[in-house]
Amino acid sequence: MIVTSTVTRDNGLLDRIRSVARNATAKIEVGYFGNQMHKPSITGGSTGQARSSISIKDLAAIHELGLGVPKRPFVAPALKKNRSNYIKYVGRQITPIIRRRQSMNATWQTVGVMAVADIQKYMVTAQFTPLAPSTIKRKGSSKPLIDTGQMRQAITYRVK
Repeated sequence: MIVTSTVTRDNGLLDRIRSVARNATAKIEVGYFGNQMHKPSITGGSTGQARSSISIKDLAAIHELGLGVPKRPFVAPALKKNRSNYIKYVGRQITPIIRRRQSMNATWQTVGVMAVADIQKYMVTAQFTPLAPSTIKRKGSSKPLIDTGQMRQAITYRVK
């Protein structure tokens, strides 16, 4: 006669996997929040008068959408270009999350930091429509999107 037995131990792993799966969704917003103003570093026009202030998020929208200036999108293309990196990173974090070595929130925070860095890098490395000669003369630079650095430094994220 042959006798077999099965021993089953529940260490809560299946419940943790289910919990991670239920709570794995989040919304990461990357952009400009609040009403921080852009402070021009140079004067404009032949009169030498200071240029008017504009909110940084409005300035970013002008460039991203091409409102009155050539379209120079930098948020959407940077995120699209690096989307697979974010997915791979989150995928690598699933086991540490299940084993409670990493939190889901910390994972989303890291993705937000990665996205901000990718956008900032894209702003200085992408090939945009060249600036008009008058803009180059006024700025003293031919680099689109970079004047004082305020818009680049103000990009941020939030996890919802």
